[in-house]
Amino acid sequence: MNIKENIQRAKDRIKELEVLIDAWESTLPKKKFGEKNDHIEPTITTPAGEISETLMSGALADHYMKEHREY
Repeated sequence: MNIKENIQRAKDRIKELEVLIDAWESTLPKKKFGEKNDHIEPTITTPAGEISETLMSGALADHYMKEHREY
């Protein structure tokens, strides 16, 4: 087999797998809009309220740890 035949076989196999994945996904229960896929994001309490650990670990951590009051 030459390289072109191998590439074509791989592309055909990818199409077959995509059909199988689509068929399998159609059997899964539908999630409500905005509902996560069984993922629970841990939260941290800050002066600004509850935020996710992901958000807290980023560049906004200093912002959320300050108290923002308007008088």
